[in-house]
Amino acid sequence: MKKLFFVFLIVFSSLLFGKDMILQTLKNKTIHIVDFDGNLLFQDEGYRKKKVLFFFFGTRCPYCEKEIPQIVQMVSSSGLRIIGVQAQFPVSDRTLKKFIEKKRINFDVLSSKSGNRLVRYLQKRRLWVGGVPFYVLSDKFGNLEPLEITEVFEKMVGSKPILK
Repeated sequence: MKKLFFVFLIVFSSLLFGKDMILQTLKNKTIHIVDFDGNLLFQDEGYRKKKVLFFFFGTRCPYCEKEIPQIVQMVSSSGLRIIGVQAQFPVSDRTLKKFIEKKRINFDVLSSKSGNRLVRYLQKRRLWVGGVPFYVLSDKFGNLEPLEITEVFEKMVGSKPILK
């Protein structure tokens, strides 16, 4: 009963106060986010009330190539919630899937259409100007904070990255 009430409250409050953002991953998983004046609140059980890191990368970015193995290792060792967004230039979902397979990416990656939607949202909020790699942390309250790779590791894992 409590769970049903909580779900009703979230849906009702999102209708009144927030703007829905429904994003699709390349594995056809739906991620439902409500934007409450710049705070992104996840509605999905796997992300709700957790720190979530948005990792913006490019399939032809040499710096991303160096950071991706670190991010993959971080997910494997700590179980952090990370959502990848290919944001360097337009690519097809097919090309993006091949890249994910080649790099052994073990976290959710948004489809090209959903990724573009999130990019436009962050640009509108002036949280991102377009360079990759780029990170935005959403805390459990939905506050958004742009981060550098060293800050990602310090805030999420408690150590510094080992970049080769």
